[in-house]
Amino acid sequence: MMAGAERYVVGVDFGTLSGRALVVRASDGAEMGSAVHELAHGVMESALPSGRPLAPDWTLQHPADYLEVLGTAVPEAVATAGVDPGAVIGIATDFTACTVLPVTSAGTPLCLLDGLADEPHAYVKLWKHHAAQAQADRITTTAAEKGERWLARYGGRISSEWQLAKAQTSGSSLPAAG
Repeated sequence: MMAGAERYVVGVDFGTLSGRALVVRASDGAEMGSAVHELAHGVMESALPSGRPLAPDWTLQHPADYLEVLGTAVPEAVATAGVDPGAVIGIATDFTACTVLPVTSAGTPLCLLDGLADEPHAYVKLWKHHAAQAQADRITTTAAEKGERWLARYGGRISSEWQLAKAQTSGSSLPAAG
């Protein structure tokens, strides 16, 4: 890259039904180009890709969809912006903080491992996943009984949408994975 040449940053927002990529000029934040890629699996609320039914209040996504967004929307946004891919100096990602993706210690999504494609807990639990309500209630009750002062900061109640409640259920039926 030549001295003084423009530089760009790509932002990627992974949403509920699509992923969006936006190219901005680093010097002033001017929007240069964008693209949207619909998630192939969408939101899984009634069944896994295998057809295995999901219980009520489950809301999952497939992590392969995120890779498709990176492989499709990002290059399309860069092309639309008309910038040299070599001038891209960074990429930023955005998810809703309460979206949880269970992975191995090496970062592999559990649902991509042999034998786990039919396990609901191995998939991304989307922000609006409410199947962890019993765990949220248990955490709330335990914190209240112990007089935990931090509970008041959260309105006195833990939500089933939050990572803490979802994490309490994630490993309950999964075998150990490296």
